[in-house]
Amino acid sequence: MQAIKRTLVTAGVVLAGSLLLTSCDRGNVNAQTGAPDLTVTTEDGGGDDLNITTAVNTALMADPKLQHLDIQIETRKGDVTLSGTVETQAQRSQAEMITASTSGVHAVNNKLEVK
Repeated sequence: MQAIKRTLVTAGVVLAGSLLLTSCDRGNVNAQTGAPDLTVTTEDGGGDDLNITTAVNTALMADPKLQHLDIQIETRKGDVTLSGTVETQAQRSQAEMITASTSGVHAVNNKLEVK
């Protein structure tokens, strides 16, 4: 009878200890600080089109002169096509320059129209 009681007490202590340990704060191991890494590559060295489109959009939205514009971005095998309208030729050129400098972009087809 005492062996069973000792086994149950031991099991209870182990269970309680396990529950306490699982609730411990291990810190935020996956926390990311600073600006996001917009480097986009795949195993074959090419870019992933969805990630490239996201990176280009993020870069364009970060520019105060372009963030209010409606610029469509289409990416196919690293070749990015920009379409929509901008207010000035400078904005058109800026959008192309930002896109071309984004990691993973192979070519830019700038179809932006100046109104």
